[in-house]
Amino acid sequence: MVMWQQIQLFCKRLAQKTNGTRPLGEKEEEMEKYEFKIKTTANDLFEFMMVHNYKCLRGVLSVAFSLAALIGMIVFWGQTSSLQKICLGIFALMFTVITPVEYKVRAKRQEKKTFETEYTYIFDESGIVVKANELSNELSWDEVYKVISTKNLVVIYFSPVRAFILPKKTIGNNFAEFKKLMEKKTNCYRFKMEE
Repeated sequence: MVMWQQIQLFCKRLAQKTNGTRPLGEKEEEMEKYEFKIKTTANDLFEFMMVHNYKCLRGVLSVAFSLAALIGMIVFWGQTSSLQKICLGIFALMFTVITPVEYKVRAKRQEKKTFETEYTYIFDESGIVVKANELSNELSWDEVYKVISTKNLVVIYFSPVRAFILPKKTIGNNFAEFKKLMEKKTNCYRFKMEE
């Protein structure tokens, strides 16, 4: 009799699995899903451009070049002609003032041109979906190249030059859980996501 009951229980569980229901005693597992509606602003783009271009070897060398030009202008002030002083002054301002101003202008222009639309980003166990108007694009977790965070942004790179910009204020109170999902699902070479 006991054997017959075990066979019935086995058949019942098998039937439940094939019908898409969970077997007796098992809890239904919810799929983690985070949905963010984002309209990228000029300030978000500017912060991204500054971090992307200045937190790398090229950016450090650019600032070092500008600082060297400033120091050279100060040290050799009495020994240089007016034209040399002007050139050193321009070099000193090039990467410390002129380039950031250019990034600010470019961010405002790009906001009006590209980011007028609100984008919806959906992150779940299966991957990432991006929606804008009627268009939709799905990406797998394997495509994530690196994840970094700044003071106000989380930046998810898919190549050295292609990235999603997520403002931290949009992520809100879900930051810790969202970070866990990102850590679990991505296998990127660099992952630095801080609140």
